[in-house]
Amino acid sequence: MNRLLDKFGICLSGLCLVHCLITPVIIILFPTLRASLFHNELFHQIFGVMVISSVLMAVYPHCRRHGHKDIVAFALAGVTFIVVALFFGHDYGEVIEHGLTITGSILLIIAHIRNIKVRHGRCESTECGSN
Repeated sequence: MNRLLDKFGICLSGLCLVHCLITPVIIILFPTLRASLFHNELFHQIFGVMVISSVLMAVYPHCRRHGHKDIVAFALAGVTFIVVALFFGHDYGEVIEHGLTITGSILLIIAHIRNIKVRHGRCESTECGSN
């Protein structure tokens, strides 16, 4: 279940990243889609809550156990970028908003991947603590 949560988090953050990279191109090519669901603020807030929830459920509880502060740092930085983009990004323009979201998504993907590697690496038991 824990591995599934991390993979789900990677998928959500990846979708967020792809959305932020592709949406400007689609809007340039099809300006009438500007008011579509994917450009809706509520859509972004719901998706942001899902992305942040996946980090809280998959990364945080296990980082407390395995003590890798670097993973916590990546996760907190990623969440911070996403939250700032969600609530303040529109005040500074779409380029800044997309930049914050892209950076946050990449940081969250890194946190999830590192969390998987630490928790589900070659040695999953306590018997081989000397990796």
